[in-house]
Amino acid sequence: MTRTSPHDPQRAPHATDASQTIVVSYPKSGRTWLRALLGRYLTRRARLPESAMLDTEQVSVAAGLPRLSFTHDGSAMVERTPWREMARGRADYAEKSVILLGRDIRDTVVSAYFQATRRVHVFDGSMPQFIRSEQYGVEKLLAFYAIWLEAQHVPRRFLFVRYEDLHESPRSMLARVLRFAGEKSPDAALVDEAVSHCAFDNLRRMEESGQHREGVLVPGDHSDPESFKVRRGKIGGFRDYLSDEDVAWMERMIAESGLDIGAFQNRE
Repeated sequence: MTRTSPHDPQRAPHATDASQTIVVSYPKSGRTWLRALLGRYLTRRARLPESAMLDTEQVSVAAGLPRLSFTHDGSAMVERTPWREMARGRADYAEKSVILLGRDIRDTVVSAYFQATRRVHVFDGSMPQFIRSEQYGVEKLLAFYAIWLEAQHVPRRFLFVRYEDLHESPRSMLARVLRFAGEKSPDAALVDEAVSHCAFDNLRRMEESGQHREGVLVPGDHSDPESFKVRRGKIGGFRDYLSDEDVAWMERMIAESGLDIGAFQNRE
């Protein structure tokens, strides 16, 4: 991978020091869904109110697990960092257990466009401009994964979870993540209930109703379906928004990068 930055400090910019287990993801890789799944399971396990579902650190500790948190690890759109300036060193994660949540780059960048333009308002151009942007586009996603391919052996333990696998097998994947996070024997009934409760349509209704208004499930504009945090969740949905030319450009960039997601090696 040749697209990573020459700027190479030895400390990750946003490692969460108080947490033992950290879920790392690029924006719009599906972390809200995973966060809700974990939160629902853990609130039921610890007999906490549903209002605590998205307070990951609180519910993980209350359930007797090592403190668990989520981070975008320096890739958050509000930081506006060009891909060439992304930090590469990940020494801060050396004593941590890291779950890296990944998603098809094409779907991620399209979903990120709506986050950037309808929710956090950091970009006002077109989608073709966005996917080619040094601050938000495909090259930044490629750099993010290349950085973690290089750093995957830094954490004490490492698990790569694909959003697509979570869609295909939500119960087995949630149980796997829970075991990695310290739940030795996940309760199958609670896993089933969490998956049912956090189905896409139900999460969408939660966002529409505003029942988690203090958290992340708040639409940018109730009248604009593209401004919802829980927007579509469709695998392969990028084709509904991009021209054949834009898709071909993205796929050429991905191929030329040499990025191999299969090179991630889990250490559970």
